[in-house]
Amino acid sequence: MKLFNPRSGAGPSLALSRRAILVPLLAVAFAFPLSPLPAQAQSTLFVGTGSGTAPGCSSPGFASVQAAVNAAISGDIVYLCGTTPFSEQVIVNNSITLTGDPGASIKAPTPFPTTPSAPLPAAFAADNLFTPQAIVIVWGAGVNATISGLTVQGLIPGNGGCAEQEFGILVIAGAAATLSDDMVLNIRDSNSSLFGCQFGIGIQVGRRHWPKADFSNFLVENFVGSATITGTSVSGYQKGGIVIDGPGSSGSVRNNSVMGAGPFGPMGSIIAQNGIEVLRGASGDVTNNVVSGNQYSGPNGASSGGVLIFGGCGDPITPNVAVNHNTLTDNDVGVFLFNAQADCVAAPTTKTNDRAVNNTISDGAITNTSAFGPGCGYQAGVSDVGNGDMINTNEISGIGYTPAQGSPTSGCSPPGTAVVLPVGTSGAVNQKVHNNLP
Repeated sequence: MKLFNPRSGAGPSLALSRRAILVPLLAVAFAFPLSPLPAQAQSTLFVGTGSGTAPGCSSPGFASVQAAVNAAISGDIVYLCGTTPFSEQVIVNNSITLTGDPGASIKAPTPFPTTPSAPLPAAFAADNLFTPQAIVIVWGAGVNATISGLTVQGLIPGNGGCAEQEFGILVIAGAAATLSDDMVLNIRDSNSSLFGCQFGIGIQVGRRHWPKADFSNFLVENFVGSATITGTSVSGYQKGGIVIDGPGSSGSVRNNSVMGAGPFGPMGSIIAQNGIEVLRGASGDVTNNVVSGNQYSGPNGASSGGVLIFGGCGDPITPNVAVNHNTLTDNDVGVFLFNAQADCVAAPTTKTNDRAVNNTISDGAITNTSAFGPGCGYQAGVSDVGNGDMINTNEISGIGYTPAQGSPTSGCSPPGTAVVLPVGTSGAVNQKVHNNLP
């Protein structure tokens, strides 16, 4: 910051001499038309399989995406040439655009570098935090990056165990990102024996908790991020498709396709996936998305969600999130609205006011078998634990959300049955439920 100190200035005699000089100069200046300074030109930095000197893909100036990102300044475009994947980690901490030819992609390197390709936020060193395997990281206060028309793809090589963090795109530490018309594919561990590990997120925006380097503890870091995500396809993820997490983080998630593995694939009986999540005090809207195939058929007491709004249980609640006009097909629960007190059971005394409105929700089969314990599954078009939430005008259909005559509504007796409901509100208070029809 530049500061003016009146005590350090010269006296009246110097002020008079400055005026004597400035008056004729101003007279000369206004005798001629003034030309505006030229605006700084936006540069495009091309990345290809071989470096060259021409400003284009015929002879690109960079052979590495990270090298081009490092050379770029705010407002520049980093353009990926061709369809051969660039196998590298890319860390962005300035306001640039990443785009490229149709089919251009960034792929997880194998092995993943033990040292990040560029610096991470200072908290990673200061708090001795675990370094993630994230293919693209966008971070930094004031950074507003765009990723458009690219594919970001796994598999992620991992480290051979569940003490790991794996992401396709990670937006943290005050950064904002605009993601449009991208594909985020196969963000899961390359070792199928680790499919039960709770990592593998396609797009992560913000993060409240982060593990220490030795995984001895998760610290509250509140890595804030924000993003607008549109026209993007996310599939092949291990745990979650799109996640907005933590107080101060926000996401507008619109017109995307998010596809889980289904109940009978290699992950369906191992991990409970969720399609789109807004968590732990984050804000956002989830609108006009197509979310499918988040179904868990394993024995370990869980249901998957197409859209999950989660808060409380010792973390901040997540209020005022709108889930509108989505098409949610073959998910254990189409829309999970869950905010609870610290006991993770009772609805909070504070209003949550989350909304699931005008969604089309269907499930053609009963595939969940364990949400309430072994042999006792749970499926619902919309499930609510909250205070003052609105569930209105959703079209809910299919065997997976239609209770058979005499079927249980809160527990399984005898075992081997399932709780199947169009709308479940047994844990909610002050809920507003109207006009949810098949």
